[in-house]
Amino acid sequence: MHKQVARAAAKPAHSTGPAAIEATGLVKRYGSMRALDAVSMRADRGEAVGIVGPNGAGKTTLFGALAGTFPVNQGSITYHGKVITYESAATRCAMGIARTYQVPRPFIGMTVFENVLVAARAGGGRDKAEAADFAAHVLDETGLMKLANTPAAAAGLLDRKRIEVARAMATSPQVILLDEIGGGLTEAELVELIVLIDTLKAGGMTIIWIEHILHALLKVIDRLICMSEGRILAEGDPHDVMENPAVRRAYLGSDPE
Repeated sequence: MHKQVARAAAKPAHSTGPAAIEATGLVKRYGSMRALDAVSMRADRGEAVGIVGPNGAGKTTLFGALAGTFPVNQGSITYHGKVITYESAATRCAMGIARTYQVPRPFIGMTVFENVLVAARAGGGRDKAEAADFAAHVLDETGLMKLANTPAAAAGLLDRKRIEVARAMATSPQVILLDEIGGGLTEAELVELIVLIDTLKAGGMTIIWIEHILHALLKVIDRLICMSEGRILAEGDPHDVMENPAVRRAYLGSDPE
């Protein structure tokens, strides 16, 4: 049985009008287990929303539902007010929803440029010449131009993370879902990554970011959601959420003093 859902004391008011992306009452079952149990959340245009929670909380399952990787059993998803609950991942990508993966997935037989070019053509729908120009622009924006002709297999971890972001950006998204993009990086590399994500935010991108590295997440986000056992445990001002007693018990494994 699930515990009573606790909400953060300070929850900012949402902007008027349709959200960039919104989920209402999402349920995802695997047999008798509910990986998502009536999850409702939204991200407004240009907002950066962080998601934290212990392993198995349902965070990546939520991303899969938002991106269209798999169908939900119940609930609805809207994108700028349009219902997309049953649209495929490819259709959602073409509409402007992109995601990265926790473990980078470059095409290792291709160069860095070719990886981004494929995304610009297949995901962004650009013709060959336009896609090449746009891919070069994205490489410049993500600091990868110097590696354009380098095989993706030879890229280090930070650059593979950049390739993940660059491929997502090459589809011209309005919403980007970042799945633990900071995992495995050094502190210096994290600083570089935060600068890149801040640049996306400054450009008006709606960002939803799952991350275990809290200090990195808190430098970027406007609002924080904590999940536990397939449900939203608390949401609101990031610092208020992290001080929430239920969050500290579920996520930090400690009780407030």
